[in-house]
Amino acid sequence: MIEFLTKHSGLIFLALEIIAAVTGIVLFKKYRHTAAKYFIYFLIYIVICVVIGRYSHYVRNEGFLSFLEGTLFEKNYWWVTISWNIGGTVFFGWYFQKILKSKKSKSWLKYSLVIFLIISVSEIIYTHPDFFKTSIPLVRLSSLIVILQCVFYYFLEVLQSDKILYFYKSLGFYISCAILILWLIQTPLVFYEDYYSLRDKSYINLRNSINLIAISFMYIAYTVGLIVSNPDYD
Repeated sequence: MIEFLTKHSGLIFLALEIIAAVTGIVLFKKYRHTAAKYFIYFLIYIVICVVIGRYSHYVRNEGFLSFLEGTLFEKNYWWVTISWNIGGTVFFGWYFQKILKSKKSKSWLKYSLVIFLIISVSEIIYTHPDFFKTSIPLVRLSSLIVILQCVFYYFLEVLQSDKILYFYKSLGFYISCAILILWLIQTPLVFYEDYYSLRDKSYINLRNSINLIAISFMYIAYTVGLIVSNPDYD
């Protein structure tokens, strides 16, 4: 069963992403006067990015993009780095600035995002052409730091206010839990990317199983959060 799920994990992720995005679209009227509407836009953006990122599947086995085989664009690491590792981090950093109340927290997040972008661009230039071949550890690590800041500032405000009485009705709570777990689980895997080999079935299965659980949890949390949350509590 696990082997079947990991083998088709790409399609499972896409299905969960579409479900989360469609849920957001259906409930858009509920959130249209809150910052959550931008999160719904982001879910749609994710689906588009994932669909584009699947181009690498058509490079192998004489697919219609087989002419990319042997080029820098053969794999989609570059696309994932730009659209998710950098793009996703920038969005969450910006989004939490929208939902946080503390001006000091917002300022710290703003400075962190600027530093993150400088580090990311510099590291991409410095490690070129590894940018096209593998994930960049420093980008993922600095991304984790920004995400930890977002979640820390959010939960700090919840604990210091009456929000703690109805935290489970706030969409920010579900988003915070989901991204915290995903980034904490996935970031360490980047440091083992150099050992990735199609011949190492044990590592591949372990890696795929971890990603399956973490990513599935994230999108399920998004979907549940959109359904049960009350905009008035945000």
